[in-house]
Amino acid sequence: MTRFSSSPWKPHEPRFMFPTFAGVESRMGFSIPAWYRPVDVRYLRSLVAGSLRKNFRETVKDLVPELASLVASGFSKKLRFKLHILSRDGEYRATYEFPEDYAPGASVEIELSRLFASLKLPRHDYLVIAVMSRGRMDGFRSSPASYSMTYVDQDNVAIYRTGAFARPLNEGRLKAHVGFTGINPKIIATSDIVSSVMLINHSSDPEYAHAARPTSKLIREDGEQIEGDFGEIPPLGAREVSVVDMFGSRVFDFLKPFGGRGTTVTTCTGMTLASLHLQRTNDNRRTLLGIEHSRPAHMNLAGILQH
Repeated sequence: MTRFSSSPWKPHEPRFMFPTFAGVESRMGFSIPAWYRPVDVRYLRSLVAGSLRKNFRETVKDLVPELASLVASGFSKKLRFKLHILSRDGEYRATYEFPEDYAPGASVEIELSRLFASLKLPRHDYLVIAVMSRGRMDGFRSSPASYSMTYVDQDNVAIYRTGAFARPLNEGRLKAHVGFTGINPKIIATSDIVSSVMLINHSSDPEYAHAARPTSKLIREDGEQIEGDFGEIPPLGAREVSVVDMFGSRVFDFLKPFGGRGTTVTTCTGMTLASLHLQRTNDNRRTLLGIEHSRPAHMNLAGILQH
């Protein structure tokens, strides 16, 4: 299928995919470090070494556009940014290109709700793909700093930070993924707060067309566990599921002996996913209290393996 009207990004352009929420002020920010420069010999060695591990055709396809863009820009230190807006089902809605280039030391910030209104987009939950014109010349073309996402409603502020990368994701011609394991050790299910997990089925391929079907387990401190169905995530889409929707109302009694706290382990074979962990109020408003970009850490993994 053709999702975008034109090529939305080049292989070397770092990308970051994040959600917005209807009725919540969503701000994206990025500060370019003063030390950033487009060419760094140390990173260039890593970049070339990574490319040479591919076949010759893929090496040329990988390196030539990036090096050509550097030469065409006169090795400019300035970065450009654009945003592709998708529905939570991965359907394309709009593109916004920032009118300015940004030099090292500059900051980029935008409030997404106002942008959506200016683009005449209805008030819905969306996914946004932020694209940067180039990153550091390492093997992943990582962004030179982290993006900051801030969500504000009338009562609360929730923030998380993460980087952008141009590495192959869910793109079989370059990299086959063994699978995804997401561990969230801060799950809460009480009369006041209910946790949810959001998974994003991202890809470096704009024409990516494979749905994800993860499964989840909820584990207590004593090792007892229950299983749940996360549901299907469309390609370039996202799905947020509360632990109540995942495991049923029994989750409250299951976690009650341990203060309403537990750990989820979510797995998906053959693809990788992005994972966010959210805390919401247990009422009709479901106010967003906290959000974090969740990654498995050694201590978390060790605790799970003990069970």
